[in-house]
Amino acid sequence: MHSLRVHKVIDRMISFFRRIGIWYGEDRPSTSQLGLTSCIYYALFPISLSIGAITKESVDESIFLAEASIIASVMATKIWMLLWKQKQIMKILNRICFFSIRNDEEFAFFNDKVEKFIKFVNVYGCAAIVGSLGCSVFPFFGNTKSLLVDIAFPLDWKNSEIGFWVAYIFFTSENAVTFLSMAFSVIVWYLLLLCSLRYKILGMEIRDVGRITGGGKEKILEKEQQTIFRRDLVASIEAYLHLKELIDEVDSFLSKVFLLQFATSGLCICSSIYCLAFDVSVNSVERIIHFYTFFYNIAELFMITYLGNEIMLSSNITYSLFETKWIAQPHSTQKCLIIFGEYLKRSHVMLIGKLYPLTLETFTRILKSSYTLFNILKNVNVKQ
Repeated sequence: MHSLRVHKVIDRMISFFRRIGIWYGEDRPSTSQLGLTSCIYYALFPISLSIGAITKESVDESIFLAEASIIASVMATKIWMLLWKQKQIMKILNRICFFSIRNDEEFAFFNDKVEKFIKFVNVYGCAAIVGSLGCSVFPFFGNTKSLLVDIAFPLDWKNSEIGFWVAYIFFTSENAVTFLSMAFSVIVWYLLLLCSLRYKILGMEIRDVGRITGGGKEKILEKEQQTIFRRDLVASIEAYLHLKELIDEVDSFLSKVFLLQFATSGLCICSSIYCLAFDVSVNSVERIIHFYTFFYNIAELFMITYLGNEIMLSSNITYSLFETKWIAQPHSTQKCLIIFGEYLKRSHVMLIGKLYPLTLETFTRILKSSYTLFNILKNVNVKQ
């Protein structure tokens, strides 16, 4: 028997939140004054970008700033959820991540999948740090000092030295707060991954229903074998219903933020394609920014839909049920097996806003809608 808990990397992330005062312990309030200040402060970033998009004379620059303001607004929502929903996040993490695996093979399979995900998270974190450092040092390259994004700011940072440094500190500090949003995304991906893996582990356990795992070779009467099979079957049914309830809880908690991502991803991807296709950039650095935002929008959307799709596929464990020694069971047990098998045929699909399934099909639909919007913008640009 192997007992599992929250992975050490996620656990260290949570400990870091508590150490810097963003999160408190379970017996204290869900957020702190620092967390409240961070949330209010970051809300200024999408406001600044939105005002910049409205006041810009160039349509191309307005489109890019509008896209950036949408991305920042989604990030602000994630930061708000991370700071104010600590108790719910910890409750879901504890319920999803703390469980037991009986078989060594299943334990090795689970560890392999989780460690591969953690390696991806490490690469993602390093890329985010490199990108953040690049944004911080960009203003000092070239003959004139300029910010990475032409934000609206009360001070004239283009012509005033003091105004530039104040705007630079504002932009850099906002960039640092963005890491909270990325941390929330990592926790969400980890939860979705564990949901799919727990379905796969359950399928492996159902396949071993009624089998004696001990090393003893003593003969067991047929009636006793049938009793063990029925006991394990009942335990598997209870485990399945419990897991389904947990994933429904995850779905309910994340539904609103996923719906917001679905609603905005199409616009952001369309804007990124437009900026790259019509080369609205002034220099190569801005082209890199447009490519980065395009990749970021695609990656964020793909990760949640891919993991949601994995939950749907791994929840279809009917075949595992009929890999058991069901033929040797009495009629009453076989009847229960057939009913349970019919129930298992309905894959567990997470519905966002009770309308959109969290699957790769939704991912492709959003990409198609983005391409349609791009064609509309392209036709408008050609006519002008």
